[in-house]
Amino acid sequence: MTFYSLKEFGSILTGREYGKTVYQSIQPKLVSPIGLDFGGVETMGSSFGDEVVVPIAQSQNGQICVRNANSVVSACLMDIADENKLTIDHVK
Repeated sequence: MTFYSLKEFGSILTGREYGKTVYQSIQPKLVSPIGLDFGGVETMGSSFGDEVVVPIAQSQNGQICVRNANSVVSACLMDIADENKLTIDHVK
């Protein structure tokens, strides 16, 4: 599994439009299975996650692995998972 780092897009990841922009920039580089690395990310908004996390997870049968998610990001990820019926595995 390859982990893609989101810190290059900032430590505060919010906004649906910004999420769309980020997904469009990383989508051509994604090769399944992919995980997301949240190291250096302080917070993430659910609308950003809807545009980045959800399509990646849906392309992988509703599952995605994440690492280095702090408690704020983890809480957001749990909300996104519940709302979209996804499985998010936290790995080290």
